[in-house]
Formats: sequence, structure tokens, C-alpha cells
Amino acid sequence: MSGAERPGASSAGRAGFLAGLTILELGDGIAGSGATSLLVGLGAEVTAVIDPTSPHRRARPRTSTTAGPVSLLPVILDRGKRIVCGDDLDVDGIKALLARGHGHGPFDLVIVDRVEGLRGPLAAVRDIPTYASFVAGANRRAWLSISAFGLSGARRDDLATEITLAAAGGMLATVRDASWGNPLKLAGYQSLLNCAQAAALASCHAVDLARDGQPAHLDLSAVEATIAMGPTLEIATVLLNTGGPAGAKRYGAPASFYRCQDGLVRISAMEDHQWRGVVAAMDSPDWADRFATTAARIEYPEEIDRRIGEWTSTLTKTRAETLLQSHGVPATAMYSPAETLESPQLRHRGSFEPVRLPGGLEATVVGAQYRPIEVERTGDVVAEGTGSPTGRRGRSLRGLNVVEASHVLAAPLAGALLGAMGAQVTKLEDLRRLDMYRRRGPYIDQVAGGERSAYFALVNHSKRSVAFDLEESRERLDDLLANADVVIENLGGRRATALGLAAGELVKHRPDVLAVSSSGFGQDGPSASYRAYAYNLQASCCLGYLTRNEQGEQAEIDLPWADLVSGFALATIVAAWAVGPRGNDGAGVDFAMADLIVAHFNEFIAAASLSADSDAHVDRANEMFPYAPNGVYTTEDGWIAISVADDQQFAQLIKILDSESLGNPEFADAQARFERRRVLDAVLADAASTWKAGTLARDLRAAGVAAEEVVGPRQLPESAGLRSRDFFTSVEHPEWGRRRLIGIPWRPFGQPAIALGAPPRLAAEAPEC
Repeated sequence: MSGAERPGASSAGRAGFLAGLTILELGDGIAGSGATSLLVGLGAEVTAVIDPTSPHRRARPRTSTTAGPVSLLPVILDRGKRIVCGDDLDVDGIKALLARGHGHGPFDLVIVDRVEGLRGPLAAVRDIPTYASFVAGANRRAWLSISAFGLSGARRDDLATEITLAAAGGMLATVRDASWGNPLKLAGYQSLLNCAQAAALASCHAVDLARDGQPAHLDLSAVEATIAMGPTLEIATVLLNTGGPAGAKRYGAPASFYRCQDGLVRISAMEDHQWRGVVAAMDSPDWADRFATTAARIEYPEEIDRRIGEWTSTLTKTRAETLLQSHGVPATAMYSPAETLESPQLRHRGSFEPVRLPGGLEATVVGAQYRPIEVERTGDVVAEGTGSPTGRRGRSLRGLNVVEASHVLAAPLAGALLGAMGAQVTKLEDLRRLDMYRRRGPYIDQVAGGERSAYFALVNHSKRSVAFDLEESRERLDDLLANADVVIENLGGRRATALGLAAGELVKHRPDVLAVSSSGFGQDGPSASYRAYAYNLQASCCLGYLTRNEQGEQAEIDLPWADLVSGFALATIVAAWAVGPRGNDGAGVDFAMADLIVAHFNEFIAAASLSADSDAHVDRANEMFPYAPNGVYTTEDGWIAISVADDQQFAQLIKILDSESLGNPEFADAQARFERRRVLDAVLADAASTWKAGTLARDLRAAGVAAEEVVGPRQLPESAGLRSRDFFTSVEHPEWGRRRLIGIPWRPFGQPAIALGAPPRLAAEAPEC
């Protein structure tokens, strides 16, 4: 084997659930690199073959060092890995690396990122039949292939970039420029990082399947992962025929941003008791009496927003946040990366860690995905990787007994994902406080009923239910917990502790169990008691601040992205614990969604830690250096996303559009195109305006240029590409019959989509364990 080796930037790592798992990363894209970064954080040992010409290795933000300009994103993603430079490797060199393994045998897992196509040493196996044959000959244990649209189906040969994934997955159509109305991508590389989060979970699934003695090869679609962590609630309106709008605003005002003296605060009062908290925080003004019911708040959102805006305008954003939270209202201020670095909560949790850059500079990022809970027990410490030796044993996802005491979205989704991978998941439903998604609409076929909530169905498939009054039936609860391998809860610290379900309490008595407590901001610290929906976390954890147009104006993001990403992350923690090759003791886990969401913007956090004016040097709107052009353009019948990576692709763009203006010498090279991107965008918009979006996208893709029609979420269920893979997966329910739900974004190569179980009916009796 040839290829220079070096360690990645050091990380404040610790032994984790995947200690002893060896991984080879190939393809050097953000999705694959992001997935292995997450797995390193869980204890895996990763060897990454990198390509110095990969676009993300030139991405912004960048910083100047004595070693030259450095892109922050790849440095962050390479932390803790063994790096092999692949610029002098060919496919035989990759085969030799696979044959040699990690020094003690074959790699346990190989992850290949082919979202933007295979370059460098794997270019020779770019086409799918050749690639499949290569995998069949090289795979000794587990293999995960990440491609734009999957290795099967009508779109299997197509490639994608961040912005075209967002277009194909409904994300671009969901977020709009507040001033101009054109689609905006989420800040950074969220579609690809969503794919990375799905790939980390799929990796654990592949490792589990390979234990049967036959190599496992899983096929992950990046666009399916984008959908699964994207506009799911709006897609449900079509899949389950709910009618009406989707998202937070269907519950009425206040559900928006409100201007304060020094910024914005996001208020999300979806329940009557939360509205009463808003009223109390405002000293109970007379005008609020008219809006005591949800129906009234749905009917008159403009007046409510105006009145609340008048009140918040008299406060600082932090004062508005703390006052509303003190009355039980989910409300958070919008914070920039620089403000986030000063977060008392993140500092209290020890969430920040240093990253050493080439040339000796040191930046700050958010590190661990979760925090282990240390518990004193009869003189011993029970924590991750330690504890009672009776707890350390080999496990599997299949048959893993999971008790899920949760509500709304993130933790229920984690349970559904684990159930689809073979775990026996029991949803513990408290008759005294049923899940909001169980008891509220929108309803399937617009018919109200306890078994007909569309959002409940969407994130509670593949599990069973047991329902009783948890306070009245403690013995029954104890019996259920006694047989659990894993307990996941997001009930809030006070209630979870009172019921004995909080991770810190449960592991005192059950050192063999994995107990996970999920919350917005963590189990302790100044913000531990804060209520938060996804929309609040998106405001406080940089997404709201960074997703903005070219003028710096923030966009409204009406999708529960933070919840969905957190659901996949929670499932990954549980899966890693179950499949860890050395076995794992029981452990307590404190999972704070805020840590995860801020980490999705670590390159911006790092830039802010290095420079006070970092805001001036980051991509805005749909910019994505070094791609140019890279944006969304009007067509005769809609919008098209186009992303050009190099001069060869730009030449093809000129040819397809037959545009003399695009051939202007001022656009001759990539750097010039980026520097003149405003002029270039205007010329390209004019050239695209006479085309139909689907036709132009098809012709550009055929010429090797990443391009996609901007598809609305409600169009996705009828997408030919998604239908060809049966991504929207059918279930049969006794109350509402056969319907499609959002499926699992990976499957065994060459096989059908992973089957889902129907959402559970509200069960009065406990299932047998």
C-alpha cells in the first residue's frame, strides 16, 4: 500500500460504546466523513482515505495559519481519525488496504461515500455494476454505501451536492427568503450532515447484521435521509390525508419570532397551559382573554402576534426568554455562534472542547454527542464503559428490549427506528398525561380519534404500547422495567425522577440497563428546566441566526428539524451500546439536544472562536464555496437548483443553456466565478427562465452537472424515483387501513425496503416481555 499517513486533529475523546470497532472510510465526502466522525465520538477506530481535492476541503469558513489557508469543516470532521492521503493510491492500493485491514484482522466496517461520485482511487469502480462486484469481492464483514439516490431505483446513477439534495428532498421548498420568496437552503451542510447522522445509525445496523456470519452490505440514499430529517410533517398531510397546514402554526399563535430590543425571541405556545404562561408573563393583559382557546388563537394569529410583538419590543431577548421560561413557556432567544460560545449552559455541561489546527492554532467546538451519568453505587462508579461486570455482555439490536417513555417527536422517533431494526420496543403511555401527538390532530382522513393522529402514526411505527396510570400502578411499572435492556425517556427531569425513570435514578438500581434521558438542554445547569420544541432549539442553537438571505435577514424555518435529527442521534447511541464489539455495561446517558444541534454548526463555532469578524467570511443564502454557480433559479414553471463544482461542469452548463453571456471570460475559472457570483447568478437566471425545471435538470444531470427541480414536500409521495424504491413504506392498521409512512433511508443492497410495523393502538394491558 502507498499513501501518506497522519493522525487527525486530536479530540478530547474517551472510550465509548463502540470501543474496538474498526472502520475504513472511503470516498471523502461530507456524509461519509460526518458519519465516521460521529462513530469516533462513540469510541470507534477510523482510518480515513482522503482526497485533498474534495470540495469540502476548500469550504468556508476558512482561517489563515502558518501552513496556509485551512478549511475548518474537514479539520473538525477528521478529529480522532488515522488519515491516509489517497492522492497516490489506485484501486489496487485500496484493495491492498482492505486486505491488510487494521493490523489485527479485517475492518469491521467499510463506509463509502459516493454522493458526488467516486473520485481518485475508486474512480475505476464508479458505475454501479462494477462497484457492486468490487464490494462483493472485498467485503469481509459489514459495508455501508452512501449514494445520492441509492444503488437501486430510477435515480441510482445520479449524483448530488448539498443544495441539490435539499431540492430533491423538499427542504429547499420549505424554507424561503423572507424578502424575495425564493427557496433557501439551511445554513452549512445540513442535508449532507443529516445523511451522516443516518449513516452512523445504519453503520450500527450493518455491524449487527454481519454477526450472522455473512457479510452485510447496506445501501443508504442521501435524499431519503434528507426527507426523513426534513419536511416530514408536511409530507404526512398527503400520506395520511389530514388536510390543512402542517407544522407549529397549525396550533395557532404564538408560534413565531418576535422582535426584542437587541434581537429576536422564538415563542412556541402549542398547548393551552403554555398560552396561560404567556399571558402570565405579560401580567395578564385584558386583551388576552379573547384568546383562551386554541380555536381562537388559530383564527386570529395576526392580532396575537402584533400584541406579543409590542410586549417583547420592550425587553431584551434574554429577558424575554427567561421571563417566559419561568412561566413554563417554550421560548428561546436567537443566538449567534459568538453568543453561543458564551452560553452558560454549554459551559456548565463542559460541552466545548479544543481542536488543534495546522500551524498550531486552536479553535473551539462542541464535542461529545452525549454525557455519561456517573452514579455512586455501593462505593463504585457506574458510568459508560465501567460499572457492574454483570452488565458487560454481547447484545444485538434484534430482540433488544426497549422501554420508551416519551412524547412528541425526538424520543418516539428513536424508538420507531430501533423497532424497525429489530428491537422489541414498548411505548409506555401514561393515561394521566398522554403524548400530545396521541391526543391531538391533524387526524388521518380528517376524522378525529385517539388512534387517528397523523403525527403519532408517523413517528410511532414498529413498536407496541402499554398504557396505565404510572402514578397509581408503580408495581406494574417496576415489572415492566425489570425486563428492559434499554429505557429512553424525555418526560422532563422532575416527572421522570418522581417515576424512577430518570437515567440518573434508574442506573442506581439497574447497573445492567442503558438508561437514556433526553431533553432540550440537559439534566443540569442554568437552562436544564427550560421547555423547548424543535423550533426553539433551532433559534437558540445557531440555525436560525445563520440561515439568512444575502442581506443578512433571517428566514422562517417551519419544520421540526432539530427533533428529527435528535431522534436519529438517540437511536444511534442505543444501537452503538447494543452492537459494541466488546460488550457494554449498563450506563446512564444525559442527552441534550442543544449539544447536538450546535455541533451541526461547528465550523461556524470554530470560526467565531478564532475571529470576531467571522460573520463576514461565511457563506450566506445559497452560497457554497467552492461551488459556483450554486443557487436556485426561476424557470418557466418553478425553480431549479444548480451546483457547479469545476470548469468542466461549467463548460457543460454553457453548452446545455447555449448562452454566450455565460461564456464571458470573467467567468473563466472557479475563483473568478465565485468572486463574481452575483453577476453570474443574474446571467444564469436569465438563461434558465425559458426552460421547464424538470427538463433542464434532466439535461444538466445527463451532462454531469448536479441539478434538481425544487420539489415541494407534498409532491414527494408521488416522486417516481422514491416510488421505484418504495421509500414510503406501507403498513396495515386496524383503525385506518393500509397507508404509507416515511420509511428507513437504507436497506440491504439489492433487497426491498425495510418493513415497518403499524403504529400501536392504545393498549390497556401490558404485553408479555
